[in-house]
Amino acid sequence: MKKRILCFLLCAITLLSLVACASEKYDLLYSVDVGDVTYCVRGSGTRAKQIVLKKGDEIVWAKKVKIDSEVGNLGETFGFEATDLNFDGVTDFMIASEIDKDCISYLCYVWNAEKETYQLSEELGKLYNVKADTELKAIFGFSHTHETEKAYLDVPAASIDTDIATKYVWKDGKLLPQMRTSVTFYSETNRYLYSVAYYNAETREWTDDFYSEKWFTPEEYAEQDLSFLYYFK
Repeated sequence: MKKRILCFLLCAITLLSLVACASEKYDLLYSVDVGDVTYCVRGSGTRAKQIVLKKGDEIVWAKKVKIDSEVGNLGETFGFEATDLNFDGVTDFMIASEIDKDCISYLCYVWNAEKETYQLSEELGKLYNVKADTELKAIFGFSHTHETEKAYLDVPAASIDTDIATKYVWKDGKLLPQMRTSVTFYSETNRYLYSVAYYNAETREWTDDFYSEKWFTPEEYAEQDLSFLYYFK
């Protein structure tokens, strides 16, 4: 008898938890319609705290999200975008969660057909400035690195800054890098190096395309069209 009561209580708690998760909370901050689904970002002030998907007045999916306060409304959209992230024909969505200068992290939710629900993608969550290109069926990610070389004897301190845009493709459900372009600035020589590299999935190594390398002075660099590298701006 006690086991039945305990089982009933556990089921009731689970049911209440599901109902609570499927309810709208906070204020409506932003919404966008895709087909017959309305994607809603809800929160307080300029901080998103919940994503709700609705069909008409019916809530079909809801989830609390943890967003850093520094993200703010990020261009009035709160960094939210509804798009197909794995190119299976189903609309997925993502929302900015953290921001560090040009690097923005996202919570990316991808539709799981087997479980018939949206799930957080750990692979996409590791990237910065996630961008889905539906024509190329590729995902782009951006990263920035900074290295400092200490001064030694009569050699002054120097720094190396590198911006990298990487193209990824889905293969057998996994996100694999394919190629990357980068621009590295060497403060010691006051020069920029543009380079391209390709990823070998078998060896899991990058191979530089030395024929594509180009060195630029600051004046030459300013004249280059690098919109493909800074696609997110």
